[in-house]
Amino acid sequence: MTCPHADNDAAYVLGALDPNEQQTYRAHLTQCRSCRASVGELAAMPGYLARLLPGADTAVSMSTEPTLLPRLARQVRAQRRRARWRLVFAGLLVAVAAATSGFLVALSGPAEDTAATVLTMSATPGIPVEATLLVTGRGWGTSIDTRCRYDGPSGGTSEDSTYELYAIDEDGGTSLVSSWRQLPGREITVPGSTRLDLSDIDRLEVRTATGETILKIIL
Repeated sequence: MTCPHADNDAAYVLGALDPNEQQTYRAHLTQCRSCRASVGELAAMPGYLARLLPGADTAVSMSTEPTLLPRLARQVRAQRRRARWRLVFAGLLVAVAAATSGFLVALSGPAEDTAATVLTMSATPGIPVEATLLVTGRGWGTSIDTRCRYDGPSGGTSEDSTYELYAIDEDGGTSLVSSWRQLPGREITVPGSTRLDLSDIDRLEVRTATGETILKIIL
């Protein structure tokens, strides 16, 4: 039997439900495994739509097309059954481009773009953090999307839970790629980019706001 709330997942993720609907759906998620899975699949939508519509309020922008949210959700679910998660984001951008005539999205990018590579970062011993990176060389630099999970205890200072991803070149120069506040037991997905070309990046490091390196990988 189809869940009567199945079409509300995208609107919930983007904050497009009214307060009462948002509260009702949040309570529903505690009882419905299918809807929880759908919300997890769509969790990265706000970050990618923010790239496409810079400076715009996501919920307001999405409300201009009544059928847009269900179409985005269907597109994401269909492509997740057929491809790895990196292709889901490409499908999402296709759906947005088709529904918003004022914006053009070039998925293939310029000729200088490279195929996306999935990298796993190794943690410092004793640090319960893991991260997976989707790295793509672009004509303008490098895009790096991060999935990070922390399974340690809660508490500590805000500096300890604030993470920053840096790209470091061969001369030791650093470029901030992205930053986020990690939540215990949660997987956080963060889009990011740097002006450095992929060939110029020697290594990638995740550091706390206090400067401690907790994850790193050499390219």
